Amino acid sequence: MSRHSKQLLSALCLAVAVAACGSSDVTPPIVAGDQLTFTGASINSLDSTVQVIVQANPGNSTLKSLADSTLLVLSAGVQAQRVKISTNLTTAPLYFIGIHRTINRTTNAFSTWTLVGIDDPSHLTNIVEVAGFAQAPTGAAPTSLTGTIGDGNGAVNGRLLQVANGGAVSEWAATAGSASFLSDGASGSCPGYTPPPNITCTMERMHVHFTLTATGSGGTKTATQTEVADVPAMRLTYTP
Repeated sequence: MSRHSKQLLSALCLAVAVAACGSSDVTPPIVAGDQLTFTGASINSLDSTVQVIVQANPGNSTLKSLADSTLLVLSAGVQAQRVKISTNLTTAPLYFIGIHRTINRTTNAFSTWTLVGIDDPSHLTNIVEVAGFAQAPTGAAPTSLTGTIGDGNGAVNGRLLQVANGGAVSEWAATAGSASFLSDGASGSCPGYTPPPNITCTMERMHVHFTLTATGSGGTKTATQTEVADVPAMRLTYTP
């Protein structure tokens, strides 16, 4: 069965709580030391939870973008790296993976970076998201970016989220902080992922650090990772 077919079947979970969709009979991801490897079962559970979130929050374009552009891109066999951060969002371990999109063209080449940290794809509860955008007037897409949140340029931003039963989501949008991204060269094809004809998917190492102060849901949340962390990333290169 294709990934898209499984995503359609996952809509059946919409009638029950997220916790029920990620019930105890779901095979968890494989955790070895500080690395988490997504399994087919944990990806299916993640997909189901993401569908619940989107359906439970109609009109929330931020959540739909996070689902479509990041969480639903992840595939079985891809690894995430545990990164120790200072945060009042959760005390659970958080595993991070990146999505790096590039378009190389003679004018206006650009890159986008999305770093996402989650606690457990089989029982998704906490999410940290940091994103960035950089453009080059000519030549290849940029491979690095450093920016300040809230400086008016909009080059980098971040968000913290908590998922409750039934897909209810508490959100905190970053209003201050900074983020830095640096991408290594490609290091092989993406496991378990079949991209559309105009996209090539390869793995890379993304070097990141960030600090976020975010407001929303009746309070303030923070997340800080000041030392550079090296995390796996899926690089999606688009053919214009």
